[in-house]
Amino acid sequence: MTPLIPRLRDHNHDHRLRTAAIGAACVAAVLLTAIALGDRALPLDLWIVDNLYAAPDSTLGTVAAAVSGLGTLAGAGILIAETAVRLRRERRRALGPLLKAGAVLVLCVAAIGLQALFQRSGPAVTDQDWTYPSGHVTLLAAIAFTAAVVSAHRSRAGRTAVLATGGALVAAVAAGRVVSGEHYLIDVVAAAVAVLGIGLLAGAALGLVPNAARPRPSR
Repeated sequence: MTPLIPRLRDHNHDHRLRTAAIGAACVAAVLLTAIALGDRALPLDLWIVDNLYAAPDSTLGTVAAAVSGLGTLAGAGILIAETAVRLRRERRRALGPLLKAGAVLVLCVAAIGLQALFQRSGPAVTDQDWTYPSGHVTLLAAIAFTAAVVSAHRSRAGRTAVLATGGALVAAVAAGRVVSGEHYLIDVVAAAVAVLGIGLLAGAALGLVPNAARPRPSR
């Protein structure tokens, strides 16, 4: 019978490599897209600005602005709550994983620095500079990703709930930023993909990526 521990180690190693590869592909996609586009806007982005833009004094514009702010606060609240729950349940054993999760958060938020690297202009209706990737979406996506990492101690249903809630908040804030003319669609998509990529790379390096499928011992 094949020893179980070596099999688990090999499986975990392969899982982390696959996760890191997906993360690297996400980051590469964000970088290559910016290089390919330069300062040009995609036709879809221009269509969205022409047809869906909501002025700040309009009802939709007011709602979009509110969602942008409240969504980030809600995401931060979820992360704080998940951290508190894990500390209460695991006490000192939670300190190491939580410190690693904090490192993941910092690295994901650092994706905002890509704005200075590419210096892409945003929609002309608001005359925004350095909008790729979206700072608001980067911050919230980083918070949501970290909350998902912190919730690793929960049941599958609990983890799914945290992940789904975070994803919904990111989508809502991203839509608000696009409708308000603060960002093109490509800006908010790039922010989410960049955070996902950096988060997966960091999670794989720190051993924080959950392993969904473990090999069963042979009988």
